[in-house]
Amino acid sequence: MNNLTFSLKSITDYSIFGEYKNPEDRLTTALLQVMHHGGHELIAYLFSNILDLPSNEISIIPQSSQKNSRPDGEISCNCQYQIFIESKITPNSIREDQLQNHCKLANPSNGKYLVYITPDKVKPQKLACLGLVEWMNWSELYNLLCSYQYTITDELLRFLIQHLLLLIEHIVFNRKLKKVMQKGKETEENTIVIDPSDTVIIVGGRWGESVAKIYNFYACQPNRYFLPAKHMAFYWNHRIKYLFEIVNDPIEAVDIQTIPSIHKDYFTIKEPHYKPELRKFFQLKLVKEFKSEIINDTKDKNGNPCAFVQRQRYTTLNQILKAKYTSDL
Repeated sequence: MNNLTFSLKSITDYSIFGEYKNPEDRLTTALLQVMHHGGHELIAYLFSNILDLPSNEISIIPQSSQKNSRPDGEISCNCQYQIFIESKITPNSIREDQLQNHCKLANPSNGKYLVYITPDKVKPQKLACLGLVEWMNWSELYNLLCSYQYTITDELLRFLIQHLLLLIEHIVFNRKLKKVMQKGKETEENTIVIDPSDTVIIVGGRWGESVAKIYNFYACQPNRYFLPAKHMAFYWNHRIKYLFEIVNDPIEAVDIQTIPSIHKDYFTIKEPHYKPELRKFFQLKLVKEFKSEIINDTKDKNGNPCAFVQRQRYTTLNQILKAKYTSDL
């Protein structure tokens, strides 16, 4: 699939549930549907690290000085760009002939961008040598969508994002993990395979890490979506230091004041002005303190340091036990 807008039909002419047998086309159409509903704000959120998109903010200038006149005011909106998207759902599947044709569409200096979305862990070599092509992987896109849904009040958009996340899990993550052994049997190709015992949730942890370490729990917005997992880690202060086991299944919505395992000192020391409200609750157990902290080496498109995670990211237990830097996750 390519192009943010179709040449013959608008994205609104296609069902959000998909009209293609090809899973790659079906997933891309769903992504475009969500971006259509989310508009420039969502598009800028997803691509701001790799593209220099103009703002759609209105500029208002009194006494505007033009070449031959001086009107009393000027109102302008600078938001013009084209993004051509090519998606792949299997690693190492970029076609050279298709890539060369796509490159003819790109002209970043004129606001025309070409973005490849693939499941590869690092930027494919075929793209790395081409300055005209930007790249992101599905895991990064997934994490951005996870974060974005908690910043909006539009319930319809949040619903669409949640179902797009499920589609990414079904189509992309399945293909990446289809050879994982589960209960001693290799799974079938079309089965969703997310092995909770090998999945680690990584969340922002300035507050959560100290609570987990002292009081053995993590609480967040009620019904917040996470992949099934058996471990959790916290990122803050540019590093990951502790690994926790998730004990039992999380509770989707509960007043944490009613949970007997939370020591009463918590409400005196950490939340003295606590007001009853529903939260999602994870019971945790510290299982490892990394002697050498996992240091953040994430960089933005300009090579500047940036946060590794804002809301949540995922890695495997095997990777986090071996990692020295966040780029290893």
